[in-house]
Amino acid sequence: MPGRWISQIVFVCIWLGIFVLLGLWFDGLGWWLFSGLVLYFIHTLRNLYSLDQALRGGKYIPPQMEGLWAELFAEVEKLKTKSRNRKKRYNRLFREVKESTGALHDAGIILNSASEIQWFNPAATRLIGLDPKTDIGQRIDNFLRHPDLVKHLSNPQEEFLTIPSVRGDKGQLSIQVIPYGKSQNLAIVRDVTKEVQLERTRRDFVANASHELRSPLTVIGGYLDALADDEGLPDNWRNPINEMERQVERMTQILHDLIELAKLDSGESQIPSESVNIVNMMRLIVHEFSDKKGIARVQLKLNTDVFLSGSEPSLYSIFYNLIHNAVRFTPEEGEILCTWSLIDEGVEFSVKDSGIGIPEDMISRITERFFRVDPGRSRELGGTGLGLAIVKHSLETHEAKLYIESEIGKGSLFTCVFPKERIIAHTEEL
Repeated sequence: MPGRWISQIVFVCIWLGIFVLLGLWFDGLGWWLFSGLVLYFIHTLRNLYSLDQALRGGKYIPPQMEGLWAELFAEVEKLKTKSRNRKKRYNRLFREVKESTGALHDAGIILNSASEIQWFNPAATRLIGLDPKTDIGQRIDNFLRHPDLVKHLSNPQEEFLTIPSVRGDKGQLSIQVIPYGKSQNLAIVRDVTKEVQLERTRRDFVANASHELRSPLTVIGGYLDALADDEGLPDNWRNPINEMERQVERMTQILHDLIELAKLDSGESQIPSESVNIVNMMRLIVHEFSDKKGIARVQLKLNTDVFLSGSEPSLYSIFYNLIHNAVRFTPEEGEILCTWSLIDEGVEFSVKDSGIGIPEDMISRITERFFRVDPGRSRELGGTGLGLAIVKHSLETHEAKLYIESEIGKGSLFTCVFPKERIIAHTEEL
C-alpha cells in the first residue's frame, strides 16, 4: 500500500481517537464520536468537490491542502498537463494531415459501415463535385452512380475499379476502397483518363500493326517456300532459307498472339455461354503432343467429365498454351501430367511437369507479356513470351484463377480453378 494512504489512515485514526477521548472526558462518547465523523465527512466532501472541479477543468484547489489530497490534486494537474500537451500534438498532427491531404491530387473519402461520407479532402470536390456543407452523411454511390461500385462497396478488395467520370467529359476514375478501423472504409479516387487513353492508343497500335504486318509476312513466307522447293537452289543457300522460314513462322506466331491479346483487351472476344466438352478437348490436345517425337511424355488423368460454360476457342487456347509451355521446358525423359478434377471451389485443371522449374522471385512475373525466365532458351524453343499472358487474360474472362508453384530443377505446377457457376453437369464414359 502506498505511503500516502497509510498516512491518511493514521490521520483518520488520530482524528477519531481525539473525539473518543473528548467523549470519555466529558461523558458523551457517542455525541463526540458522531461530531468527529460529521466534521471528517464535511472535510472529505469539500475536497471531493474541489477534485470534481479540477477534473472538469476548473482550477480551484483548497488552501493549505496537504497529505493524500495534496498528492491527488498534484497527480490530477500532472494528467491535465499531459492531456493538454497530447491535444496540442494531435491538433498539430491533424493540421499537417489536413494540409498534406489537401495537396493531394487524389480524392480521399472516409466512409462508415453504411458507405456514408464522413470526411473528404479538397480533391474530392474537384473530381466528384462533393460539397462539405451538404454532402457529409450522404452515401457515396449517390454521387458515383455505377452498378460495379455498389458491388465493390459491399465487398471491399485491394483491386482498383475503373468507372466513367461523373462530370460527363468522357473521363475515367479509378476507385479503391480500403477497409480500416472499426467498420470504416477509405475510398481513394484517381483521375486515370490519360492512362486509359494511352492504354487504348497502345492497344490500337498493337492491333493495327499486327494486322498490317501479316500481309507482308505472308508474301515473304510464300517466296521463301518457293525458293525452298526450287531444285536449282544452291546448297549453300538452303540453310539460310530454312532459317528464314523458321523466323517467319515465329513472327507469324507472335502476330497471332498479339492479335489475340488485342481482342481480349478490347473486349471483342465476348465469352459466350456455350457448353464446351472439356474432356474431348483435352484428349485432342494430349493426342497432338503424343504424336510428336523428341518431347516429354504427356499423360491425361480425368477425374470428372463435367462441361464448362464459356468460349471453346478461348478454353482451347488456355489448355493448349499450358501444356505446350510444359512441353517446351521439360526434357525428353521427363513427364507431364494433366488433370481435370472437381474441387470444393469448382473444377480444376492442372499441368504438372518435371522440367527446369521457375525461380521463386520470377513466379509473380511469369504471366507478364514478353517476360521470359530464360530469354535465350525461349527464343531457341520458339516461344513468343505471350502464351501465359493470353492464358491469364482468358482465365479472367472466364472468372477463373491461375495458381503457379515451382522449384528449380524439380518442375512446375500450373493450376486453373473455374468457379462452380461455369460447371455444366454431364455424364459419359471416361
